[in-house]
Amino acid sequence: MSKTTLCAAAMIAAAFVSSAQGQQKPEDTSTQFFISCQNRFAIIFPDGARPMMRDIAYMTRTGANLAARQFYVERGGNRYSVTVVRFPDGPAVDEASIDHAAQNLRKLGEVRFAAEGAYDPGFPGRQLNIFQPNNRQLRASVYMADHHLVITEANAAVGDLQGIQFEQSITIIDDKGADFDTNPPDPVRIMPCNRN
Repeated sequence: MSKTTLCAAAMIAAAFVSSAQGQQKPEDTSTQFFISCQNRFAIIFPDGARPMMRDIAYMTRTGANLAARQFYVERGGNRYSVTVVRFPDGPAVDEASIDHAAQNLRKLGEVRFAAEGAYDPGFPGRQLNIFQPNNRQLRASVYMADHHLVITEANAAVGDLQGIQFEQSITIIDDKGADFDTNPPDPVRIMPCNRN
């Protein structure tokens, strides 16, 4: 073997080793999340708190009452909640139902930001930033996937960092914990369903 060939082989091997050393396994952040595969979401509640849960009635745009489940944490006058409504009939994703939920949220104060924001292609959503009296801010989102309407609300002091984290951490999952936000070519994130 010539010196040039050996030199080239050594450089390729060094580049490969250097590249492999620079790659890191993604951090497993699932331990920070409250996960409910049955209700199709995962989210970070403030300080890793385990939420309270209650069953409520949810009025749809047609006036029908559906059973809903609400998960919530109340801390120092702040309230962080996720409401999940299962639509047993109809399409797996219904934009009119998403709009109806967003419209109800709009009534809670002065809307300073509203956007249509898809969770991932095929999973439409709405994001709202609503200001209320007494220096309060409601950060809310509405998404729908797999017949489950998911409404998040972080009602806290303006600029509350835990409210921002809560709002941004919503993860819509299937019944096995797979995140609907696929981000190809990254691997699909799987939330461990049996942990909570």
